[in-house]
Amino acid sequence: MSTVSDSFSLEHPDNKGFSESNKLRRLLPQSIEFSQVQRAFIKEWRHRDKKKPTTKTIFKILAPAEHLESFNMYRGEVALQRSFNFFSSNKANEKLLFHGTNRMCTLGEDRGKAFLCDLLFCSLCSIIQNSFDIGKCGTKHSFRRFGTGIYTTTCSSKADGYSTNGDETCQFKAILVNRVVVGNPHKLQINATPLTKPPKGRHSVVGRPGKSLAYEETVVYTNDAIRPAYLVIYGDIISQTRTRVLKKKSLRPQSEIDSSCSQTNALMEKPAKKNNKLSKKPSHWSSFMEDPYSPRTN
Repeated sequence: MSTVSDSFSLEHPDNKGFSESNKLRRLLPQSIEFSQVQRAFIKEWRHRDKKKPTTKTIFKILAPAEHLESFNMYRGEVALQRSFNFFSSNKANEKLLFHGTNRMCTLGEDRGKAFLCDLLFCSLCSIIQNSFDIGKCGTKHSFRRFGTGIYTTTCSSKADGYSTNGDETCQFKAILVNRVVVGNPHKLQINATPLTKPPKGRHSVVGRPGKSLAYEETVVYTNDAIRPAYLVIYGDIISQTRTRVLKKKSLRPQSEIDSSCSQTNALMEKPAKKNNKLSKKPSHWSSFMEDPYSPRTN
């Protein structure tokens, strides 16, 4: 794929009007792309002790052609090494995986605030601006289960555990969805902390759930194997609705308040009607989109 034909490139015809200082493209809620990302985010929210949140906003992360060039070259090299997958449309085994990190600013809190900050410890804005840096592995969490690499996961609720806000005014949380070249993965169920690269003939390490790991992790060991693709801003809108109901009904008997809240939550939790118009996927959502979010047993 040429860099210009990459839909995440600032040089792509669909991204006119965006620049390095304005690289977050807000997806319209009625768009197919928004629906695909949101569906994957909610589907892979697998922690039973965490309520599934509501998606507030989704941004597509654009990048200059030169920032995508090494990623596309690496993906091409991996595809050639996996030439036995002749009939596959996703020869490099590229997947969309989640990553949670710290946000020190209010990026995404307001739909109109889509500009990155320059705060020193805002890892979220740093990743969006410059992509991932394997040299920073372990700066926040000293334990490296599968060695020195860049960690992502198929489980959005697992990534949520690593998403933090440094600004107390933030009402929502943020998670990155990333394009990851998994290639031929080396699958492990035991810790391998000394690793600095995957075994020969492998391109990544996939930690499978077992005694020491509850949810799957994917680790790559080169910056060229990953690029941020989407920024998801999310929060528990249902809880906020409940709070507003309680305030409005505060003068009524407690039994009436509880009844009103139960009815409100029941309405909010009704499953949304399926929209057949959203079944068609945009061109850049190739078959690899199905793989990362396929159901897995815990």
